[in-house]
Amino acid sequence: MTQSGDIIEAANLRIDRERYAVTVSGTPIRLTYLEFNALWYIASLDGRIATYDRLAATLWGEPTQRSRRRLAVVLSRLRSKLGGDAAGYVDTVPRVGYRLATDHAA
Repeated sequence: MTQSGDIIEAANLRIDRERYAVTVSGTPIRLTYLEFNALWYIASLDGRIATYDRLAATLWGEPTQRSRRRLAVVLSRLRSKLGGDAAGYVDTVPRVGYRLATDHAA
């Protein structure tokens, strides 16, 4: 994975924060505001775990009782939109949170 300012690249995934743009193998992927920000936050941690509470705080300002379920929905939609092998970029760490998959980041 490489990060240069507002751009993160991992294998065939490119995230451009300034343009709110994501591409997989050069193909643009349309994401919602929440999906984009979740992906950016997780990818910016460079393989470290984005805990449920910190990710929820990043997206909504404060974790709530329903945060984990809401996060699961956001991440499910994100993975679906990334599609194919790229859907595996975000690993779920049970009972902890999410992280960028290290096998994709190489």
